[in-house]
Amino acid sequence: MGMPRPRCPYCRELFDPSQYHPDQVVCSARECQRQRRTDYHRRKLQYDSTYREQCRDSQEKWRSQHPDYMHNYRKNNGRLSTKTTPTTCEFSRRLNRILARVKNNVGLDLTSCGASVCVLVISSDERVKNILATADLILIEGLQKKN
Repeated sequence: MGMPRPRCPYCRELFDPSQYHPDQVVCSARECQRQRRTDYHRRKLQYDSTYREQCRDSQEKWRSQHPDYMHNYRKNNGRLSTKTTPTTCEFSRRLNRILARVKNNVGLDLTSCGASVCVLVISSDERVKNILATADLILIEGLQKKN
């Protein structure tokens, strides 16, 4: 009987570590690796002043080499597309703000139907797979009546 398989802290799935990195903590899934790199970058920025300064210098250098980027970006992307209504856009912003505040959540933006509907489930227990069963909050938001 071999060693027990580790569980990925992001997707919570069991995985087989690489034979070249037997102490691997995060599975090889693209999204989990992306989250691992993001978390590393945030920790490094928080605790390493040299790294923080290097990142700031790199951003300033890029901005000085691309001075018209934001002007062009706003010009091309400043208006809402014809597919997106203002209510959908505002709804998505609110949904993203809520999702950014919680870690173990499921959020569905059902914009394919005529109404703006969101089902958001938040659970404080990371180990729970069936989140609906232990939900602290279920939010359903629909259309507002037009006069």
